Amino acid sequence: MTIKLKKPVRAFSGERWKSNASNKKRLVEDFDHRCAYCDDHDRYTGGYNSYHVEHFAPKEKFPELEYDYNNLLYSCPYCNISKSNKWISNDASVCVENDKGFVDPCTDDYYNHLKRERNGRIVPCTKLGEYMHNELKLYLYRHQIIFNLENLLEKKKLIDAKIVEKQRNNKDFAILDTLKKEICEVFVDYYELLTDCG
Repeated sequence: MTIKLKKPVRAFSGERWKSNASNKKRLVEDFDHRCAYCDDHDRYTGGYNSYHVEHFAPKEKFPELEYDYNNLLYSCPYCNISKSNKWISNDASVCVENDKGFVDPCTDDYYNHLKRERNGRIVPCTKLGEYMHNELKLYLYRHQIIFNLENLLEKKKLIDAKIVEKQRNNKDFAILDTLKKEICEVFVDYYELLTDCG
């Protein structure tokens, strides 16, 4: 299955805002509160304030791109810190050489190199995917846990809607209520695992 629920699309192009704070306000919407690389929702890592503005081509090497929206990503601290200022060339437009480097997660090509297993684990599909998987530490268990938390949350929402429907029609919803409680227990178990793995 695909690594991300949906491909992010940048709403703006070029340089418009000369601060990370201004850009971040737009990035969070474009990336739907999810990390560009691993797709972790920010609700599990301290929310908006804990996520970073990631400079795809590092600002340390390419200061002229520091506020170029085409170069910016919304990133969890784990992926951003792992990638840091790594870049395989001295040219901002050359992001891959000899199966090493990074592919912009806003492009279709990103999805050719990484995928997600049904259990939520992120795995590489190519040599370049292997490089990104290792450099971004996409093998961290936390990404799998967050994927499963999101799935449980969606299932709970569906059950909540069915319970409301049954209540409206004066129908028995005891089985659904029991199922909801079981999902909530599993959710708490996963959440505790997440806090244990840091």
